[in-house]
Amino acid sequence: MPGSGPANPKDDVESALHDAVCSGQVSLSAAQSAIATNWTTALATLRVTPSPRR
Repeated sequence: MPGSGPANPKDDVESALHDAVCSGQVSLSAAQSAIATNWTTALATLRVTPSPRR
């Protein structure tokens, strides 16, 4: 069912980076670069901790 949860693990990374950019924790360009370089290490690279799922 669409919208019932993340379709893949990358969704959680994108969501955490979205929150970090919107809160001013990281710049948009840094988030874009980190996810383009290697999305599996983007959160660690930027030292972003994902917030609990809503």
